[in-house]
Amino acid sequence: MGDLAALQDKAQELANWVKERDHFGVLYNYDCDGITAGSIVSLALERAGKQYKSLALKQIYSDTIDEIKQLGDNLIFVDFGSGQLDLLEKHFGQNFIVIDHHQPSSHPHPFHLNPMLFGFDGGTEISASGTSFLFAQQLGDNADLASLAVVGAVGDMQDQKGKLMGLNREILLQATETGVVSKKIDLRLYGRISRPLISFLCYSTSPILPQLTGSEENCSRFLSELDIELKKAGDWQSYERLLPEERRKLSSALILHLHKYNVPEWKIKELIGEVYSLEKEYKRSPLHDAKEFSTLCNACGRHGNSDIARRVCMGDREEYLEKAMALLVQHRTELRNGIQLMQSQGVDEWDSFYFFDAEDKIKDSIIGIVAGMMYGSGNIPPNKPIIAFSRPNEAEIKASGRGTSDLVRKGLNIGNAFKAVCAELGAGAEGGGHAPAAGCKFPVEKKEAFLKLLDKKFTADFAQVSG
Repeated sequence: MGDLAALQDKAQELANWVKERDHFGVLYNYDCDGITAGSIVSLALERAGKQYKSLALKQIYSDTIDEIKQLGDNLIFVDFGSGQLDLLEKHFGQNFIVIDHHQPSSHPHPFHLNPMLFGFDGGTEISASGTSFLFAQQLGDNADLASLAVVGAVGDMQDQKGKLMGLNREILLQATETGVVSKKIDLRLYGRISRPLISFLCYSTSPILPQLTGSEENCSRFLSELDIELKKAGDWQSYERLLPEERRKLSSALILHLHKYNVPEWKIKELIGEVYSLEKEYKRSPLHDAKEFSTLCNACGRHGNSDIARRVCMGDREEYLEKAMALLVQHRTELRNGIQLMQSQGVDEWDSFYFFDAEDKIKDSIIGIVAGMMYGSGNIPPNKPIIAFSRPNEAEIKASGRGTSDLVRKGLNIGNAFKAVCAELGAGAEGGGHAPAAGCKFPVEKKEAFLKLLDKKFTADFAQVSG
């Protein structure tokens, strides 16, 4: 059990630090959890009457320090920094705070808010947006920002077991009590708000729907046999617009369909669970659904426009939402192209992981998402993690790793493994992250050394747990 009171006391310490200062630089991670966390901190600062500038980064590396210094003397690092406290102190002294949920280094810092230091699991119990919400609560009346914390937790895939748990659950309950979020048990397929019914089924990857995923014709026939109309009053129907009895009929039919094709029970369980709606958003907007909102944020961040998503999170529903929707279309296209590339070229198999080198054909900002989607597509079994490389430039490789929750239970910790391997590689190698998902970078000439060291590390970790 974690110590919530001590965590809240630390959040109060950080809030007091902020109250005594002004002119902040807010640095936040470029993915959904980082964007929502950065938005929560930005809104809390605005409401407290503080001046700030913000900047999204993929990660804190040595070569980003000069860019960071331009933001100001008082810095707030959100959704990263716990593993780089020594680097930050070297360049910024004590003039920064860190709000994070990743695995912390042993280097202490007085203004470091991380639930893992207080007995909470930052990978399953609370995300960076949730941690930022705890901070925002101490800075002022920011109860409404719980909705963004829910979006961030969903974007960080902390609802993988069908619902949010731990401190995420406490924040969710606050959000429902204040009326900004509602929850219900329903189909958890992506696109229940924005996708027409055929696309809702055809593009499902979590789980794969045998004979339906990838076939619009089969999906149309499946729905017709259930007497579910695809259009009503000239508009394509989405799942959310169906009558309650129609939603129940479709859910039951899909469960029977998966059983018919002998889909494992653990995959069928992915189908049904809690879904979260943001009640202050227009009901036909993708922002009304936490999963669709999170994907919109990721689409912006992964394509170099995190600030567009941050502005949407902070309330812009016109210019920036339109730009975000355009980036979402681009994001879907590039993910589809990435999956097709991996499928056509095939994945290599090492003793302890699957491996794919995309070179410069898939952006380093989305390579991790594509790698994770390979599990859902059925192209690789979930018995090993998958490691994927991309090249942002000729001199450097970016590595992304993804694994399943079952592998984590068996001893997988990609974040620790990446950190350990980078330490062995030496100069130019940096990285870390969570147990099921992490990233790092290293010089291109160290490719083979990285793979061999990682294979050795994973093998040792699995053996230690099984032994």
